[in-house]
Amino acid sequence: MTIQSLKTDVLIVGAGPAGLTAGLYIARAGKKALVLEGRGPSRLAIPYALENYPGFPSIQSAELLALFRKQALSFGAEIVSGDAVAFMLDSDPKYVTTKEAVVEAGAVILATGKPVPKERMIPGEDRLIGQGVSYCATCDGPLFRGATVAAVGHSDEAVEDVHALLAMGCRVVWVPGKSGGAADGPKALALEEKGVVVRRGAKIGEIRGEGRVTGVVVEAPSGSEVVPVSAVFIFREIPAGPLFEKAGLKIDAKQCVAVDRFQRTNIPGVFAAGDITCGGLQVVAAAGEGCVAALQALLFLRK
Repeated sequence: MTIQSLKTDVLIVGAGPAGLTAGLYIARAGKKALVLEGRGPSRLAIPYALENYPGFPSIQSAELLALFRKQALSFGAEIVSGDAVAFMLDSDPKYVTTKEAVVEAGAVILATGKPVPKERMIPGEDRLIGQGVSYCATCDGPLFRGATVAAVGHSDEAVEDVHALLAMGCRVVWVPGKSGGAADGPKALALEEKGVVVRRGAKIGEIRGEGRVTGVVVEAPSGSEVVPVSAVFIFREIPAGPLFEKAGLKIDAKQCVAVDRFQRTNIPGVFAAGDITCGGLQVVAAAGEGCVAALQALLFLRK
C-alpha cells in the first residue's frame, strides 16, 4: 500500500458535531479544511431523537449529523476516511499519520469524541504504544520482519491486516478475542495454512515489557500462558488518549484533553473540542466548542 502525502491549513480529527462545525468555519473563512473521519462513529450516528438542539423542536440524530456534514461540504471542507495512529504536534508544521496517509497541517483541531476509558484497553497497551504496540500494520509491520508478533481483532479489517503482516515477513500469533465471524471465515483458514497461529476462544490479558514489548499473556479456557512476541498489533477502535499523551498533550485520568476557555491545549496550534474535552457532553456544546476552536485556529494561522 502506498502512503499518501496530504497538506492542509487545518486538520480536524473527528467528524462529529464539533469536527464538522470546525470544518465549516475553517472552509468558510477561505482556508483549506481537512476533516479526518475515523471508524468510531459519532454518537449522532446512533439513532435517537433530539429535542434540545436549538431551532429543531425534534430531529433525528442521524438527520442532524447529515445536515452538519452537508453544510461543511458546501463551503469546501474535505472529509477523508482514516484513523489517526500517530501525532507529531510540537513541530511547525504539524503531522498526523493514518494507515493511508501522512497529513501536514498548519494547525490541528482534535474532535475525536468521548474518550475510550483505560478500563477498555489491554493492560500494558497505553504504556507501550510506540514501543511495540501499534495500530497500523502498514506503518510498523516492516520494523518486525522476521520477528514473532501478536495480532488482536476479529473484524474483516483485522484479517486483511494479519495478511499484510504475514506478507511483510512477520511470524503472526493472531488472537481474535471473539469466537466466530471473520476468524472462522475462509480467509482466516487460508492464513492458518500459511503459518499464522490462530488462538480462537482466547484473549490477551496483558502486554508485557519494560521499554519495549517482550510478550503477551494469552488467556484461554485451558489456562494462561506467556507468549514471547516483539510487537502487538491491535485492530479495533483506537484509543486516542494514550496517543495524545505520547504527543505531549495534557490529559486527565478520564483521558479527557485539557483545554482553556478558547479550546487551546498546552501545545500551540493544537485545539480540542467536543466530548474529548469532557465539557458539556451535549451536541450544542460540541458545536459551540468546534466554532471556538476553528476561530482560534484561524487566529493562530494569521500569526
